[in-house]
Amino acid sequence: MIIDDRAYGRIEIKEPVLIDLIGSYPVQRLKGINQAGASQYAIKGKDVTRYEHSLGVMILLNKVNASLEEQIAGLLHDTPHTAFSHVIDFVFKSKNQDFHEKFHKEIITNSEIPAILKEYGFDVERLFDEFNFPLLEKSLPDLCADRIDYTLRDLVASYGFHDKINKYISSFIVKDNEIIIKEEKIAKEFAEDYLMMNETKWAHPLEITLFQILADAIKIALNSEVISQKDLFEDDAFLYDKLKESNNPEILTKLEMLNPNLEITNDPNDYDFYSKAKLRYINPKFIDSYDAVKQVTDVYPDFKAMLEKHNDTVENGNFIKIINY
Repeated sequence: MIIDDRAYGRIEIKEPVLIDLIGSYPVQRLKGINQAGASQYAIKGKDVTRYEHSLGVMILLNKVNASLEEQIAGLLHDTPHTAFSHVIDFVFKSKNQDFHEKFHKEIITNSEIPAILKEYGFDVERLFDEFNFPLLEKSLPDLCADRIDYTLRDLVASYGFHDKINKYISSFIVKDNEIIIKEEKIAKEFAEDYLMMNETKWAHPLEITLFQILADAIKIALNSEVISQKDLFEDDAFLYDKLKESNNPEILTKLEMLNPNLEITNDPNDYDFYSKAKLRYINPKFIDSYDAVKQVTDVYPDFKAMLEKHNDTVENGNFIKIINY
């Protein structure tokens, strides 16, 4: 199986278990789920799908010599995502944006995935404990395959930073069951790029506004029984069409706002609603010249100050007023 990946180039997948899992319904469904949720309707470069990202995590894990089982876990880690990805966390007010994770076991168990894994000698139950896969998932501010892949992928999709990808990929090494970076300067550059992405994309007030608008439309639809919670586990197009076909004026007004002409202000003294982004930041570990493991903030006080300022801004939240759409 050949994959033409925007971040990693042309990749051949040879493992039969991976090929079969890629063809399964839960993984194929992810082709219809945009990673950026509501932003796809208003911001350029928001075309990354959960499918693309899931394959990317699997590929990256292979590149750092993770076990086949961990590559499987990487491929399947986003299968419980709802339509519009983290927009649903604004619907149900999930501070850690982990609403979908509650359905991980249910989505996988009620599919063909357990049978595929059994055929190849893998235990499906091991997938439901993230501590079995330390390269796939780590708590902030450390690096992990999931966090690295969405960063690299969005750097390419949003800014076309193809030249940086190979440099970053070649810098990742595994030490003590953790992905770290070989060189100090590259660690700082990656940390700065992650911070830049959070400031300009993931936690930008416009992005948060779009998420909140679509979340409000979904909440109205749920409360008026236009849609059911089961509908959330279809894909973006299915759910958007159901919202549009409702002919509910409140819902239709919200959907009309999701366009490139949306303009907002962020002013605590004059606002329509308050909303807050998930706090995201990294402080990568690297190997210094004495072969010791350090973090970027250990040697770059300027970055530490930037990080603290950014984190304070995110924690303060956004006071959004919509002025045009």
